[in-house]
Amino acid sequence: MKIYGIEIPFVYLKWFVIGLTLTLILGLIVWIVCGFYIFKWFKISINNYNFYLNEYHTDCADLLKKYGDYPIKRIYLVRHPITKFMETCLNLVTLYKFKQEVTRYKKKNNNEAFFPFHTMLYVELKISKNKSKFLLIDKNNCVRISTKLKILNEYEMRDIRVKKYKYTLNEVMEKTRKRIGNDKFFNWEIYKNNCQILIKEILITLKKFTKTNEKFMCQNGFAKEMKMSDFSLHIIRSLTNSMNLLENVVGTAIWMPG
Repeated sequence: MKIYGIEIPFVYLKWFVIGLTLTLILGLIVWIVCGFYIFKWFKISINNYNFYLNEYHTDCADLLKKYGDYPIKRIYLVRHPITKFMETCLNLVTLYKFKQEVTRYKKKNNNEAFFPFHTMLYVELKISKNKSKFLLIDKNNCVRISTKLKILNEYEMRDIRVKKYKYTLNEVMEKTRKRIGNDKFFNWEIYKNNCQILIKEILITLKKFTKTNEKFMCQNGFAKEMKMSDFSLHIIRSLTNSMNLLENVVGTAIWMPG
């Protein structure tokens, strides 16, 4: 492979990429650990060092500009168990306390089928007489709007039954943002401001946060009982801040774990 006219054997390039990746991972670990003790030393609360977004990423803004003024035809409330990747990440940052808490909650409530799930909305927009466009709305490390929809076997959906063509997507999102504020709307926090909170607020805007929909989407009992150590929360917050900073620079989602 040639770089700037210099022939570099592939094996050297491969080891360079591996070495750089390992160095970045090690640097991130050191930064997180040192940061935790620095904040502890200065008695800074775990809740006081978020990097807050106050606008959409470029790709989300572009989708709203392109499709946001089309009328909403249908909205579907969607839930699915968190992915194995997310489960593994939560177990690692909590030193497997997450797995223990899920097991404890199942036994306490005699509900072996329980498992934390991710909640989102699928919105069908009327583009023309015989043409529709589907968009996904959810929140991972920040609010997302995407064309990347999927329906797998473990997905469960509810038709929200909004009045056809009464709302546009821009109207719904903007009303929700103004009512709850930028910090709560754009940003994510594992307990107080996760995917279920965003979807709940959008349903409130639509006057569709009914007891049936709440039962379908909310897992408040588990969220209130599940407690993480300050260090685990620090890791999650540090990774979220890093992802938000990076995505804010590039203007697009780096990952969408779902």
